[in-house]
Amino acid sequence: MEIVFPDIPEYHFILKGLYSDKLPSYPRFHCEAITDFNRDIKADVAFLPAPIAMMNARDYVLLKSGNIFSYYSGPQLFSPLNEMKGVFVWEKDLVSEYYAKIFIKGVSIIKGQGYPALVEPRIAMMTSQTGREKIDLYGSWRTSADNLPFPLYCGMIRSSARGLKELVEDAVKASVKYALDNSSEVIKEIAMAHSIENFELLKRVMFQFINKNTFAITEEEIESLTTLNREMENKGFTVYKLKI
Repeated sequence: MEIVFPDIPEYHFILKGLYSDKLPSYPRFHCEAITDFNRDIKADVAFLPAPIAMMNARDYVLLKSGNIFSYYSGPQLFSPLNEMKGVFVWEKDLVSEYYAKIFIKGVSIIKGQGYPALVEPRIAMMTSQTGREKIDLYGSWRTSADNLPFPLYCGMIRSSARGLKELVEDAVKASVKYALDNSSEVIKEIAMAHSIENFELLKRVMFQFINKNTFAITEEEIESLTTLNREMENKGFTVYKLKI
């Protein structure tokens, strides 16, 4: 079974047990880390930026494990200008481009470094933006979603493979447990692979976004994704009803 996932440290952590063959009691999975989600998603299982998941919901069913949500914060807009014509989004930021289109009116999206910059919360924690004015888009999210968590990434399985859904969910849970039980070793490996020198900071970020809710999605997180689906439809995105 093929799994594609975002090439970010958090998903290397979540899926480490699967792609390093540490879980022999589960079927063999072929796991591929990707950064280009503009192509058609064809994998049996896909972990996707949440807005992209909404646009692929016609062919996929939501997995109840392996999802990443941000509690208390959303993408951070640094150095906002009174009249913004463009917003910079770092090329390794896989979600902010979509949230800029949803929540910031009348701006063009510029891929690359520069300011004003929109940065997803997990990246914002890893980078220093000392002295820069900041707006958290969580405020814009709350007008639609009250106090629901901010959806960042979620897992889906192709509808035609729905019969394997519980098996995949259990395998992902086992993989997360493996990573948590061996967290120091796993995080050090990931830090080296991604050229991240500050191991302690990476560890703090990991545990901010990977926790008990990564094992099993909650009702409020499902409501959060439903709200995102509705907001995207209202903004003209082609989305499909989320199947759970």
